[in-house]
Amino acid sequence: MKARKIRFQKSFIFTCAVHFLGYSLILFLIYMIISSFIQTRLSNAFPVIEDLLKYDDVVNKDDFSKIPARLTRICDIIIFDEDGRTIYASDRAITEKISAENLVVISSCDGTFYSVYEKDCENNQPCYLINLNEQDADTGRIRILGSCTLDEDLNILSGELFSDKDSLTQEEFQLLQGIYTSNKNIVKYEYENDLGEYRAMVFISPQMTAQSYDKVMGRASRMWLMAIPLIAIVILIEGLLFTRKVRSSFLPLNEAVANYEKTQTFKIDTHAVPVEFQPITQNFTQLLNRLTKVQKEKEEIYKERQRIITDISHDLKTPLTVIQGYAKAFMENMIPEDKKDKYLSVIYNRSVLAAGLIDTLFDYVRMGHPQYQANMEELELTGYISGILAEKYSEIENSQCFLEVDIQDAPIHFCGDKKLLRRLIENLIGNALKYNPPETTIYVSLNVTDQAICLTVADNGTGIPKDISDQVFAPFVTGSAARTSGDGTGLGLAIVRQIVEIHGGNIQLVPSTESHYATEFKITFPYSRQSIP
Repeated sequence: MKARKIRFQKSFIFTCAVHFLGYSLILFLIYMIISSFIQTRLSNAFPVIEDLLKYDDVVNKDDFSKIPARLTRICDIIIFDEDGRTIYASDRAITEKISAENLVVISSCDGTFYSVYEKDCENNQPCYLINLNEQDADTGRIRILGSCTLDEDLNILSGELFSDKDSLTQEEFQLLQGIYTSNKNIVKYEYENDLGEYRAMVFISPQMTAQSYDKVMGRASRMWLMAIPLIAIVILIEGLLFTRKVRSSFLPLNEAVANYEKTQTFKIDTHAVPVEFQPITQNFTQLLNRLTKVQKEKEEIYKERQRIITDISHDLKTPLTVIQGYAKAFMENMIPEDKKDKYLSVIYNRSVLAAGLIDTLFDYVRMGHPQYQANMEELELTGYISGILAEKYSEIENSQCFLEVDIQDAPIHFCGDKKLLRRLIENLIGNALKYNPPETTIYVSLNVTDQAICLTVADNGTGIPKDISDQVFAPFVTGSAARTSGDGTGLGLAIVRQIVEIHGGNIQLVPSTESHYATEFKITFPYSRQSIP
């Protein structure tokens, strides 16, 4: 047992691991303390109704006096009973502005909410379309429960909503949009207390504006700045301790080498050096007599060092990505305590996706480099694309989608990079499968004229949102659904455009008003019936 203890204490790897672990724990502790403080500041600065509903025992017992002061200090709360009477108000002034009659125009936090859209009526006069929506908590699908149309003076023109009214007031119109004032939001929550009595809670909270958010984040940034000296001290102390330990580990070797220069004899106490270096010390005398192998060994050591650097870079990529996502999620979102495990799981999944993004980003940057050269070769385009589609058929079928192909029978001779053309087809079909529901049909056509090859990839799915259609080929542009789920990198179509441009072609998203499909990408490559160089 004693011999094992000595070997364990003299292990260089164990020494490095202990120092690295201690250093990491200290930095992690500092990071967690500051992050926790910042998260608390964010939660207190921008409370939501879910923060109040954490105290359901207080709310369900109508014991509203026990609602935390941090909520009533910056938020307004008013609660009505079944008869519309006010049974609690955090501020008397709010009872003069909000009554039970307003409940019908206030969105609910349980998934029932109003949406307001501005449009042109038949007489080209502006009007508003109001929908009452319900969102399924499990699937996230939104169902419209009712709707109505208002003119610009808020008179009700048509629809089943607010059938007992001829018009809405400006205040009611603002409440429909979740606006109480220019800097406050409003939402309601309907429930039954412990006695089975109906209650309707109206929650008015500060709006997270860019100015208020920047103010809070500015304070958070100062916290990080205050932590810099502490982190610097930790790094300095750890660096000194680790350097001292490393030098003491190598001291016997240094003394033996210095003695060799004087006496040409190499003597060292093998028990005085770490166990990892004992085989080296035992064979060092023999190695000195093989000078012809020294250069080769130096080259191998250099290659090994490069490999280690590469491996370390790869290993650090994932934890750094996780830390970045963790910080962003906890600094910019108000995460309830009981949902932290769920968000941590999401953070992990996003780290995997981030690693994929790095690879995709590398391809994007590589192809955009001026010195990038594609592997151009002559190929028969109709057969090559048909083969790719045949390989993708199982994936399309597994996604419960359909594929319709219209490729001319006559061969099309084309000079291109096979790998890049495959990437082009896979990205376009992958986008169609990822962002469309089952039962979507994907259309692929290929034909040629005297001057151009025309490749079309389209689908009859949900289409591309108008707010991003003009910049769909720009890097890091995704639809709102992709942003919410985190599944979109925003580089797929940017890479498609690069591939097309590398081949001297052009790609465009056909406007929905000019297309028979929900989404249609039209790609043209220059073509000449003369022989390909």
